[in-house]
Amino acid sequence: MKKTLLLLLILISSKIFATDVSGNVFLDNLTDFSNCLITFTPVSPSAVQAQTTSQSNGNFIANLANGVYNIKYEKSGYQTYELLNVFVSTALVLNNVTLSSNNLILVSGNVSGAWTKGNTYKVTGDIIVPFGQTLTIEKGVEIKFDGYYSLTVNGTILANGSKDNYIKFTSAKAIPTNQDWNQITINSTTTSIMDYCIIEYGKIYDINNNYESFININGNFNLTNSIIRNSNKEAIRTRSSSNGNVNIINNKIYNCSYGILSGGTGKIIIRNNEVHDNTLFGIYIGMDSNSIIVEGNTVYNCNYMGILVSSNIRVERNIVFNNKYYGIFTEYSKPTIVNNTVMFNQNGIGLYDNETFKITNPIINSNIITNNLYYGIHSQGVNKPDSVSYNLIYNNGSGVGNLLPVGVGSVITVNKNNIPSDAYYNIFVDPEFESTIQTESTFCSLRSDSPAVNAGDPSIIVWNGTIVDIGAKELGGNLSTGVITKPKVTSVKVFPNPTTNYLSFETNENSAFDSIKFFDINGKNIDEIKLNESTSSYQWKTPANLNKGAYLYIIMNGKSVIDSGKFIKI
Repeated sequence: MKKTLLLLLILISSKIFATDVSGNVFLDNLTDFSNCLITFTPVSPSAVQAQTTSQSNGNFIANLANGVYNIKYEKSGYQTYELLNVFVSTALVLNNVTLSSNNLILVSGNVSGAWTKGNTYKVTGDIIVPFGQTLTIEKGVEIKFDGYYSLTVNGTILANGSKDNYIKFTSAKAIPTNQDWNQITINSTTTSIMDYCIIEYGKIYDINNNYESFININGNFNLTNSIIRNSNKEAIRTRSSSNGNVNIINNKIYNCSYGILSGGTGKIIIRNNEVHDNTLFGIYIGMDSNSIIVEGNTVYNCNYMGILVSSNIRVERNIVFNNKYYGIFTEYSKPTIVNNTVMFNQNGIGLYDNETFKITNPIINSNIITNNLYYGIHSQGVNKPDSVSYNLIYNNGSGVGNLLPVGVGSVITVNKNNIPSDAYYNIFVDPEFESTIQTESTFCSLRSDSPAVNAGDPSIIVWNGTIVDIGAKELGGNLSTGVITKPKVTSVKVFPNPTTNYLSFETNENSAFDSIKFFDINGKNIDEIKLNESTSSYQWKTPANLNKGAYLYIIMNGKSVIDSGKFIKI
């Protein structure tokens, strides 16, 4: 009688303290997801073993006694998937699970040859591509690290995924974290490639191992069209040697401590990347790294600074917004900051120096600096920018800047478009963007009537043959293709230079021109020659009132730029 009563009480209790657990399980190569087995194995004493199967649409439901369970998903021909220590106390909907039909291959030690689609490679120890050998990875392959292991490439890796079939380097854990495996290190003297790859969930922060990141690049490497995310450390660190070449182009980099930390003396191109939501910096350029190109990137939502520059490089055509302290920050260097759009940060462009390094003198040219919470340009030390010219600076909470060259910010004239400006042709009006909403295709594009159109530095000639617009996006172009300076297409003789009374222009017969524009060094138009028909030679008489000094010319045929340059009047 007592045993019967006890059994009855247990049954009643299990019904009272029970919960529905539901979810979906899919198969990666079928549309009928039925008969996947889901097993709930007790971990805590209160839990009770249970099983259920999925319906054709993948849905399943089980009524479980409250407690802690390990949950296993299984189907013949597919890899098993397991969730550990799931606490069940109220109605619970589990995340969707997709079972992989790939074959599972365990790898460790030296690796080379081909890793082919249809396989998942589970890394059970450090793996190395030896010197002189190549590892080729086909699109769609998964590499899962089952512990704190690394991939070191001393030879060559060729990992070419596709837009609809990425190669994935990831954690083997069912619920991954940002420190599950170690890193990828590229030491290649040949060129290694990762294109359309996902690299995620790796690298523990270690204060005693400060020079190691999630992806370490010490050799020749092209990283393109890839996603790098969810690391406790820097996503990418470059330390290329003087003869090394690194291209980091068109990637998405987020949820790391730094996005890109770049140094070394090699040629490094950082272009057209989307870098966002990192806990410290978006892009950090170290000292003495003067062969780095930082161009066309979009950097936002970083919890310290968007772009920090400590070298004398060119920072061009980037959109930098909504970063906590500074959009672009310079220290101990003289970079050229040109044609960027910097907005919605605490400060737009910042300078820092100290008693040891008093050399922070950036050139700030043709940027849009707008809607920053405090200063447009802010100096933390005693140094000021070397020059501030042709910028559009508008609606910054604390004004244009706190330590600037004499005359910056004082409206005393108009630029060539008759917009009120200071002595350096900086203007202080609304840039008139098409949109400031990032998800829209017209984000940071200029309206056709924007005061920034054709108001930049006249010595910068762009693809459409006009004077450059202010800001990152050229009207009619875009961040990546509307920014290319028009190359010279022919040899042009311009003489005598320096000159006193006249300047002759001569080209070959196949490169005729029909107009020449002349500007002073501040961009003011001083003369324009328009010919009735194209010619290969022309002699321009200098105006009688032209003062001694440096001037600019642009030679055009229709809308095409033939050549541009500088001449001296003596």
